[in-house]
Amino acid sequence: MTSADRSAKPSASWLEFARVQLARSVDGASLAVFRICFGLIMVWHMLKYFQVNGGITEIERVFASPPLHFTYPGFDWVQPWPQPWLTVHFAVVGVAALLVALGLFYRTACATLFLGYTYIFLLEATLYNNHYYLISLLSFVLIFMPAARCWSLDNLIARRFHKQSVPPTESSGTIPFWPIFLLRFQLFLVYFYGGIAKLNGDWLTGEPLYAPGNMLYDFLNGTIGLPESLQPIHLCLFLAWGGLFYDLSVGFLLLWGRTRWIALAATALFHIHNHFIFPIGIFPAMALSSTLIFFAPDWPRQVWAWICRQHWNFARKTSSETARPAKRQPQLAMGITIALAAFVFWQATWPLRHFLIEGDANWTEEGQDFSWRMMLRAKAAGHLTCLIVDPAIHTTNAKGRPAINWEACPEGTPQAIHIAIDSHQFKWSHHPGLTITHEPIFGHRLIYNPGSIPTDRQEAIDVGRQKVQDQWNKTLGRTPSIEPAISLSEAVMMIRERFQQRADQLQLSAEVREIFLQQLAELEHENELHLQQAAGIEQRRVQLVNSLQRLYLSPLADMVRPVIQRIEPFVLQGAPASGQTLLVIIDPPLTAAESVDAQAQLLKLSGGEPYVVWTDFSRMRPGDYRRLPQQFVTFDDRQLHMVWNHFREIEPYQLDKAAVRPWMIHQYAQKVGHRWQAATGRRGEVRVESYVMMNYTVPQMLISPEVDLTSVPLHHFSHNAWILPRNHRRLGIANQPVSTNVRR
Repeated sequence: MTSADRSAKPSASWLEFARVQLARSVDGASLAVFRICFGLIMVWHMLKYFQVNGGITEIERVFASPPLHFTYPGFDWVQPWPQPWLTVHFAVVGVAALLVALGLFYRTACATLFLGYTYIFLLEATLYNNHYYLISLLSFVLIFMPAARCWSLDNLIARRFHKQSVPPTESSGTIPFWPIFLLRFQLFLVYFYGGIAKLNGDWLTGEPLYAPGNMLYDFLNGTIGLPESLQPIHLCLFLAWGGLFYDLSVGFLLLWGRTRWIALAATALFHIHNHFIFPIGIFPAMALSSTLIFFAPDWPRQVWAWICRQHWNFARKTSSETARPAKRQPQLAMGITIALAAFVFWQATWPLRHFLIEGDANWTEEGQDFSWRMMLRAKAAGHLTCLIVDPAIHTTNAKGRPAINWEACPEGTPQAIHIAIDSHQFKWSHHPGLTITHEPIFGHRLIYNPGSIPTDRQEAIDVGRQKVQDQWNKTLGRTPSIEPAISLSEAVMMIRERFQQRADQLQLSAEVREIFLQQLAELEHENELHLQQAAGIEQRRVQLVNSLQRLYLSPLADMVRPVIQRIEPFVLQGAPASGQTLLVIIDPPLTAAESVDAQAQLLKLSGGEPYVVWTDFSRMRPGDYRRLPQQFVTFDDRQLHMVWNHFREIEPYQLDKAAVRPWMIHQYAQKVGHRWQAATGRRGEVRVESYVMMNYTVPQMLISPEVDLTSVPLHHFSHNAWILPRNHRRLGIANQPVSTNVRR
């Protein structure tokens, strides 16, 4: 025997042994339970998309309504079906999942489930979740597994009506071992690689878990009481290190029979805790049921035997596992062996690609997806601005100051300059006369400041009203409604009085009356808390605006809106009372920001010069931005900027994820560049300013604002230099952290 023969023999023996082990017959009961649980959980998952919220289903809100979708690289051709076919698609996937659980038309149902669900998965990249990816993988491998050989309608029908054509292996309910091996391998990998990803400085100090740690501390302290020596940071560290040890060890504990029950108990505790802490949907149920695949393949029969009071030994290996027939044992077909090896190699190596890319994957997102990097960071976008740089529109006036060539702007761009302000420091004494503001709920509002010449309040109102009427009559040929501005407390009082006076005339049902009074009481309560709050706290202001908006959109809107529209400017953005007499001009034809006629009339009032809109961008919600045009001009840092209003086409749930992911920002910038070129015939640069806070550090820029994202490529397997490095300057640990984007 040559040395080559001696070296090849062990390899051949190992391959032969593996093929024999993967082909050996085992009970198919465990795989059948996996199939049933997976199918039923997927039915539940699909039904959740049919839930109605705000009059529309989740299918309509998430997939059909958004103007654009973020897609995975190479899959931009995957777009939603038009309605009602998109809803039909979800229904077909749900039916396919039910058929998988029943084991009816199993192969066809599995293929339909895989293709149908993967299509849904690919529709919207901002919804990426590790367990959605896992669902696609599991539904794919189930296509090739004999999971319907036991406890399925297919098997029942075949045995009853086609007895002669049923192979002995199918009638006995046995399967080869390779499906069990593959499912165990895939689940082991999910946990183990999730643990490897947690071996980083942020996780080991508990920083990503400040929010859940504080929640758990408040819950325990409020129910059982905790000693003063135990602080929230201790629970953060406990959760972090507990999660790390769980992920790294649970796969090994599940593989060893003696520790399997300990692993199952830890898995139940882990996923039940996550169910109440994180919004991760069906994953806890799917993970718990999938864990049972690590038990002996015939465990369901043993459980049934125990229920029937028969003797059983759960720890004992069954004959289906250990039986060794006298004849030569069969080997797994070479084609299946190669396919299994390829799948195992892909899943074992692909998640590790981020180690070959420079930088922190949690920050850059390079190699982050499809890698089982779960619950690793709390990431929140504090600011995102898309700027268009086009030399054709940026010019200078006769005095050498920045100006805009309005004729070169796309059609529909208003000749207005939005000046960024801090509403808390806005001095009305510096702005006498007519002023335009952009505020929550209202959008554009016209305010007249009589100035300090009239000393008496009533005189100021009379003088200001007369001046506004004269200007409107002379310029527009009509007279607007002019009312003095009031405080929020005065508005609440006036609404209550009007309701009491007109309640009988309105003929309201008891339910509508009760809801309205509850909304009014809620607004009054929020206003009192807002007046008492410490300066700089924004959370209460947001709740106040939300309460006011519910009234603004209530069935009694015709009664409350004239009062709400009189609230003093910037009060809804937390600004203190101005201390001056201000008049609110109510002229509906002028408040539609995108109306061509409204823009023409505003230009008349400004004497043909671009009019100014005072705007506190830092305290505006997405809905407030949507009242602005698709593109508009701002004045900030002594420069004029053309802003592309991404809020008009990106939904809040999309923005929450896209604004912290460089590759999604790059994808959106490419789309903006194409649209600008289509509208103007010129190629413009798209630069993005994005501030992101990760793990409660000081917000910092994520990508370089000097880079034109339409001209730089996006590298998927190497670092993109336009992504800025992360620093680690810490914020103080707060008991109530800001809302974050934590992914599972």
